[in-house]
Amino acid sequence: MTKLNYYTAAATRELDRLAIEEFNIPGFELMHRAAKAAYEALLKNWPTVKKIIVLCGTGNNGGDGFIIAALAKQSGIDVDLFVAGDLSKVFGDAKKALDYALSSGLKPLPAYEFNQINSQQNNSTKNTIDDAVIVDALLGTGLSGKVREPYSHLIDDINSSSLAVLAVDIPSGLCSDTGVILGSAVKADLTITFIGRKIGLATNSGSKLVGKLLFDDLNVPPAVYARVSVSKVI
Repeated sequence: MTKLNYYTAAATRELDRLAIEEFNIPGFELMHRAAKAAYEALLKNWPTVKKIIVLCGTGNNGGDGFIIAALAKQSGIDVDLFVAGDLSKVFGDAKKALDYALSSGLKPLPAYEFNQINSQQNNSTKNTIDDAVIVDALLGTGLSGKVREPYSHLIDDINSSSLAVLAVDIPSGLCSDTGVILGSAVKADLTITFIGRKIGLATNSGSKLVGKLLFDDLNVPPAVYARVSVSKVI
């Protein structure tokens, strides 16, 4: 069986920093590559999808989600975009991603409205698991403490849904370094992770939550990886 390299969250951030600061790949470009890879993985795994429900936080993980939602909208797929948190607190590359989603004609909804739509979806006999997919872009590798509201409630709603779930980079609520559930965590059908595989995806509860695991290096040059030590080989 092939052994794979895994990294801590800190090591992955260093890979990201090197790619941006020393190899001159704009952060928004990396974010767009990640979103495009995730969207293409979604279409490949659920080719009959008619609706995509994107749940975003206000950080860079949410930024990936904003672009995924925009790409789906541009492709003519029905999209619901929900945001947990204050949009005025979205900064940097995530703000560029939000603006990109807004320019695509999307109107973000407050995350608490997801519960109502989720309940309607679960009670519907018209949709199957292949018709609609939830995209989890709530919390990324920066999470360290226990998941708090409104995220914990949203995670429960995602897990109670009858729909398929794609987790962006890591299932929300999973510790990227240990694979421990930080209070509550999304159970995904498919997870696509970027730049470096996170240790938590393959340890403790991680292996039970990620579903099918995909990896995309986002075309980061090999020279970047040569500068950062592998944290674990699994």
